[in-house]
Amino acid sequence: MTVSVWASRNRIVPAETGTASPGIWSNDLTPYLVEPMDCLSANDPSTDVTLVFAAQTGKSEVGVNFTGYTIDIVPCGMLIAMPSIDEAHKFTKIKLQPTIDASPALKHKVRETKSRDENGSTASFKKFRGGFIQITHTGSSKGLQAITVRNAWGDEISEWDHDVGGRGDPVDQIIQRSSTFELRGAKRLWTSTPKLKGECRITAKYEVSDQRRLYWPCSHCGDYFTFRFDHLKWDSEHAPFGAHIVAPCCGGVIEHWQKRAMLARSVWIKSFPAADDTDLEPGVVVEPEHLDAARKRPSRGRQPGFHLWRGQSNLAGWDSIVGEYLAAKDSAARLKTFTQQVLAEAFEQAGEAPDHLKLLARRDEDREKGTLPDGVLALCGMADVQANRLEWAVYGFGERMTSWLVDFAVIPGDPEDDATWAQLAQVQTRLYEDQYGRSWPIEAFGVDTGYKSHAVYNFARKRPNVFATDGRDGATRPFIGTPKKVDVTWKGKTAKGGALLWPLGTYPLKSALYAALQKTIDGPDKTTGIWPAGCIRFPKSCDEAFFLQITAEYLDTIETRDGFVKRVWRKRAGQANEQLDLWVGARAMAAQLGLDRYTPAKWDARRALHAAPDQGGNDDLLSHAARQQQQPLQTPAAARTSTPQRRRTIMPNI
Repeated sequence: MTVSVWASRNRIVPAETGTASPGIWSNDLTPYLVEPMDCLSANDPSTDVTLVFAAQTGKSEVGVNFTGYTIDIVPCGMLIAMPSIDEAHKFTKIKLQPTIDASPALKHKVRETKSRDENGSTASFKKFRGGFIQITHTGSSKGLQAITVRNAWGDEISEWDHDVGGRGDPVDQIIQRSSTFELRGAKRLWTSTPKLKGECRITAKYEVSDQRRLYWPCSHCGDYFTFRFDHLKWDSEHAPFGAHIVAPCCGGVIEHWQKRAMLARSVWIKSFPAADDTDLEPGVVVEPEHLDAARKRPSRGRQPGFHLWRGQSNLAGWDSIVGEYLAAKDSAARLKTFTQQVLAEAFEQAGEAPDHLKLLARRDEDREKGTLPDGVLALCGMADVQANRLEWAVYGFGERMTSWLVDFAVIPGDPEDDATWAQLAQVQTRLYEDQYGRSWPIEAFGVDTGYKSHAVYNFARKRPNVFATDGRDGATRPFIGTPKKVDVTWKGKTAKGGALLWPLGTYPLKSALYAALQKTIDGPDKTTGIWPAGCIRFPKSCDEAFFLQITAEYLDTIETRDGFVKRVWRKRAGQANEQLDLWVGARAMAAQLGLDRYTPAKWDARRALHAAPDQGGNDDLLSHAARQQQQPLQTPAAARTSTPQRRRTIMPNI
């Protein structure tokens, strides 16, 4: 019996798992899962099966069915590994245990969970005649040791650390746990959505697999084609509604209602690169007369690997996918999520330094620094501390995270001198006048703590909208993280927990900078003259040295000592990078204000504040800002007594 047949006969999907289709498992809803499941069956020669699937396409259901099949048909030791202890508990509570309880074929075989019965099962260890299931996480190596298994399932492996407990790669540890059964039917399932290109674990596994892709029969000409996102089209006037496919084989229009019938007749075809002239590598389109040969293509020693993006699933509509894309395309952070979670592709961080001379040519020749451009709806600042100076910049941010450099300068002086910080205080409290004569404050101002950190702490602790920041490496960090309390020692006095230190995710912030700079280089639309959303606009006072600084770093690919590939940001030798750091910090301050999460209604509210006075705009902003500066808001009491909370800003309540 294959896994897919077992599931259709024996698995009950309970409603409490959150499924939209409770009841007996049906392969009709997700026919693309049948072949991956059957590769995990006892009669299939495969050992390792890799699934690079988009989120919400059913990849975890393959693992659950594989687990049920192991219990009922091929009882043996099995290891299930999740990326965190919370994920392991959630999987057991929401997916596995309800399935066992609801499915008669499993319920009478798995021993009941009894905390005081050593012969019973536990939440993380299921016992049954002939085998067991150990459910663990890869945050610790304990659950991966002292155990021998025949079957294994590693879920979301791209989120796993490369070294756990000093014992090496958890993937290798799991393979060693099943090495005894390597020639006796061992089965290992690897599932994940991709992460970052160049260091994504599931992508690397897929690239050495036979790279199976799903091919659909065209409803017009009958040719088979693999559906990609660029085949999806929509009417921009009515977007995101009316999304459809323009078939790459014949150009015919395929509507969403036709997807289910095509998916029912879809097939998986191995698409790995041709090994030699005798090998048949399929293209985007396969004609019906060549379909059988393509399906029988030899794997040449490669293990099965499957790629599926959300548009190929019955569980998602094309209109919603287009809507997600349109909402994400102008934001590097959202586009990364869309690429990974919807397209099931590793996201390539912008790492090549843009041409600084092309940026120089894109300056706003009609604008001096210190002026507030039309379109700015929030002001954020950042300062960088050097041995003999403070450098600062103020950026304005607008809808879809377009930004403008509003002001920048250098404050010469010793960072140990209070007079130097007094000058920065004047900058931080500065008001910028718009075209209607109204003055706007800087809502959030960051100061880097990489040098003279206690001087920064002392400056920030007295000002509610000033944030002491600390850049942290790591591609998956948020733009700004959760702060921690730090002691402040200044002029011989120490204040315990006197300041909050905010971590910045410099890796993704720098990638966001380079993505924005590329949009600046692209320039305005030749027909409409409209600049691309998410670009950065610079005043004419920026010289070549400025643009050399803001493009001073690049992403370098290195191989670590344990053999893994890693990408790290490096600075060009001898090149200052203060302007790069200042944009990164200002962009983090925009994230601190929550601008990344703004709804259209919130942007409308900000736009209304900036509107012309005769159109309802606020004409009393100067007095409002002055009141706020004279009576600074305090950090909430909860932040002083427990987990630090985000602090309020001095903008009007919108």
